[in-house]
Amino acid sequence: MIQKFLQKIEETRMKLSEQEIGFRHFFLDDAAINLPDEYSILVRHREKKGLAQTLVDGYEAVCDLKSRPDLIVRLDCQEHDPSKIPFIISHFSHSPIKALFLPVWYWVKGEKRPLMIEITTMITNFYKSLSPINKEVILSTYNQKFPLGYQSFRIEVLENLVPQLEKGLQVFEERFGQTSWGVDLLTILLAANQYPNAIDFVFAGWSKPWLENRGQDKIEVQRNKAKLMLEIACELGCQTL
Repeated sequence: MIQKFLQKIEETRMKLSEQEIGFRHFFLDDAAINLPDEYSILVRHREKKGLAQTLVDGYEAVCDLKSRPDLIVRLDCQEHDPSKIPFIISHFSHSPIKALFLPVWYWVKGEKRPLMIEITTMITNFYKSLSPINKEVILSTYNQKFPLGYQSFRIEVLENLVPQLEKGLQVFEERFGQTSWGVDLLTILLAANQYPNAIDFVFAGWSKPWLENRGQDKIEVQRNKAKLMLEIACELGCQTL
């Protein structure tokens, strides 16, 4: 899986190089698998601290780089296509957006795919539910219809979000007695609260899901997790309907 991902990363690097666009890729190691030391690893956790903490540590490390990038793209080698990165850069280059989120659709061969107009409608309704927060729409969409871990930001936006994300993880652990499993929804809600007219969504394509992402029990767990993250977002100042 990782080798296929790296192959696409190198293909993306070559395309961007032809456009004279600099590109750096780093892994964030959350101790879930054993990444070889020769990989470009920006953050490595020897013990499991959870994906959420790993992501926030990675975001902070990017902001602290001596040569900081203009844009940051967060993607998962399990389900996100690096070939979308040139499009992401182009989208930022031709619009005043501050953050871009790219939902993917889990699809299994033999299942009926939704029409693009249906997906577009879902994305539009989700966007409208973010600021102020419409909990019913968010809970019926986020990780129920599609996941939203493919995310990109201008560097100054990420700088503003990192302290809030760190606070959110702290509040989550204090309130629920456990570390957060992820931070994607909270990131979206905080960005929408701070930049309500400067975030955008673009469909990122079809993804083959892991089997554990498809069971009804997994869907219900995801919904309950989203409820907790909505509580944290409100704790951090996001407004609800």
